[in-house]
Amino acid sequence: MHVHFFEEFGFPGGFLWGGLKVEQGQVNADVAKWPLNMLSAWWGNEWFALAVYTVPLFLPRIHWLVLAAVIFAFTEVLMHVVIFNLGLRSWYNPGLVSALFGLMPTSVWYLHWALPQGRFSLDDLPLAILWIALNYWIAFKSPICNALTARTEYRLSKREVMKARIYMQRTHADANQLHHFGDEAGD
Repeated sequence: MHVHFFEEFGFPGGFLWGGLKVEQGQVNADVAKWPLNMLSAWWGNEWFALAVYTVPLFLPRIHWLVLAAVIFAFTEVLMHVVIFNLGLRSWYNPGLVSALFGLMPTSVWYLHWALPQGRFSLDDLPLAILWIALNYWIAFKSPICNALTARTEYRLSKREVMKARIYMQRTHADANQLHHFGDEAGD
């Protein structure tokens, strides 16, 4: 997961801008109004990774927890292979390589081993989906995330936002319209 996060937020990066563009169809010109900043993005990704991907490693006999990790791994692949590529008019988007060559093969290997053994029941599916939804809410929509997003000292810097310039150009977004970046001293 951390390789996946590194790819999403590292080079070429721009994942927050790209995610907003795909999810909302447009990106607010005022970066201060974005629903995430560096702190809340860190919180959300770490919380989700620990809850959905790490907890099942320590509790493998709770099958719905493991199923949730597998389902979300395939969801990541779907998002990065189809949804983000269509939305950003691209063949590549930050997170695609690690989703295809990390998350998907691990999940396929696990299912190849687990399905013949009858590891899952129909009761596991709704619990897994509820677990994903709960943790997504905690990570990205909860009062904790909102409080972290309100911390202005962690707003995205212009350098961070401009990592998405290639996607902005492809979708005809005007990077010059964006304003209220965070602390520019480190740029």
